Amino acid sequence: MERLSERMTAIEAVLKKLEPIENLLERVALLENNIYTTKRVFTFQEACMYIGVSESLLYKLTANKEIPHYKPRGKMLYFAKDELDEWLLQNCEPTVDDVERMTTESSTTQPFFNKRRYGKRKKN
Repeated sequence: MERLSERMTAIEAVLKKLEPIENLLERVALLENNIYTTKRVFTFQEACMYIGVSESLLYKLTANKEIPHYKPRGKMLYFAKDELDEWLLQNCEPTVDDVERMTTESSTTQPFFNKRRYGKRKKN
C-alpha cells in the first residue's frame, strides 16, 4: 500500500509539472489562429492547415486546377486567403427552412398546371 501511495504522489508531481505545458500549448494554438487571420498569402503547408486537408489532396486539387493557386517561379505553390475562403464556401447546402421557403415561393409565382411540359403527349 505504501508503494501505491508513493506512485500516486509521483504521478501527481508529474501532472503538476505538465500544467504549464498545457497553458503553453493553448497559447501556441491562439498564436497560430492569429497568424491565419492576419496573413493574406499562404504557403503550401499553411494552406493545408488552413483548409484542413492533407498535402496529397491539396496537390491533387492543384494538379486538376480545382483550387485557385499561384506559382510565381514555376515551382513553389502559394494560395490567397480570400480565394481559399471563397473556394471553401462555394457549394452551399440549403437548410430545410430555406428549401421550404423556396418551394412555397416558386409555387406561388409559377403554378404547376400552367407550366409547359416537354415530351410526348398522350392522346385521349
